Amino acid sequence: MGRHRAHQLAATNVPAALQAARGCPDAWYRVQALASVAEHADPKLALSILEEAAREALACHDAYGTVAVLSWPLSVAMARGFRDFVERELPRCLALAGQVTPAASQAYALETLWTACFAVDAHWAKPVWTRILALCHPDRSWRAARLYLHVAERQQGKSPDGAARVVRAMPQGKTRSWLERRFGLA
Repeated sequence: MGRHRAHQLAATNVPAALQAARGCPDAWYRVQALASVAEHADPKLALSILEEAAREALACHDAYGTVAVLSWPLSVAMARGFRDFVERELPRCLALAGQVTPAASQAYALETLWTACFAVDAHWAKPVWTRILALCHPDRSWRAARLYLHVAERQQGKSPDGAARVVRAMPQGKTRSWLERRFGLA
């Protein structure tokens, strides 16, 4: 309720939206709600709200929750031009990604983060992609395979050789062979 209410109010009543966001009992929803409010707040307040959201993300029950939910405030910060915030929080988030277990959850958390970054600016997605390559072997789980598929599809949508670049970066294995066939690279 609080997340939905904060989102409804954010465009017209930032103080009430902020109150609703802070009232969310679960950190996952609280961080999302705070990010929604930060989208509409004046820049100085927005940055303060994003800082709060980053702190609240640490209250998630595990590393998976923290990494995945940080995609919301990071996305808002990127879109609003809060470069210092992103340059500080994205590396912290990526470092924490190594602690996410099991491997399928790690792949999903990084997919959520990569998608949020790529949607705003491909520049911000590059360090996430580097971390994906380091942590998520595409044959380790179905979610890892899907992660590579989604990255390849999105990259293909941006440039004609996008999928090929993703596939060439992948380690050899079943998923790479599947994606080579899927994108006509084999």
